[in-house]
Amino acid sequence: MMFQSTAAAGLLFTLGASAQSVISSGQGFGTYYYDIDQVDACGTTFEYQNQGGVMCSSETLLSLNEMDTNYVVAMNNTQLRADPSQYCGKKVVVTVNGQKSDLQLFIGDGCQRCGTGSSTSDTWNSEGAPGLDFSYSVLDQLSGGSACNDGHVSISWEILDETIYNFDGSSSGFTSSSGSSSSDTSSSQSATPTTMQTSASAAQSTASSTACSDNAWQCNGDVLEQCIGSTWTPRATCAAGSSCKGGSNPYCS
Repeated sequence: MMFQSTAAAGLLFTLGASAQSVISSGQGFGTYYYDIDQVDACGTTFEYQNQGGVMCSSETLLSLNEMDTNYVVAMNNTQLRADPSQYCGKKVVVTVNGQKSDLQLFIGDGCQRCGTGSSTSDTWNSEGAPGLDFSYSVLDQLSGGSACNDGHVSISWEILDETIYNFDGSSSGFTSSSGSSSSDTSSSQSATPTTMQTSASAAQSTASSTACSDNAWQCNGDVLEQCIGSTWTPRATCAAGSSCKGGSNPYCS
């Protein structure tokens, strides 16, 4: 009996320690918004999304391309903006149909859809529903290959107090304990589209002055802009002979 009590106490201690390591959790829907390996998928291209700066690197505007990994996860942008030091770089454990993923996923960006609407809604709404945003490759794996067909999958998640990626400018990159989680993109890394030029000086003068929702995109003349810190920020300028098209999903053509 004493052994059973001791074992039970030990189990409770272990569960307590595990629970303490979870800094945030929830359930909702997973979607995708970028991909480093598969730049063209589902009848669209991720070229301009891959060039976008992530919220956890707001000062240096480290882009998804520069991070060179498909394991970046975007969470509720309002929650992330309120305390980035608590979430940026932290490990994310995602569960689909009772199965926990062992991917080395980590928080690096904000998701506008995830921060809009009810945080407890169990009904999918592309304009606002709780959840996380992944790379296409990760969502396709989590959904069993239905990322293109369905566009989203029901998930639950836990954000752990374990740093996978350091966004500190002096030590950016994966932590030694997490190993190399970077995707192998030696042959599939997307270069800047030939219809774009990324001269900051050429684009800055055309920046919009209106307020915006983080991570949204728009055309401003021939400039592709991303909303960062509630301010429209030029990300690329269409080259001569092409123009910005696509509205909230801009591209040069």
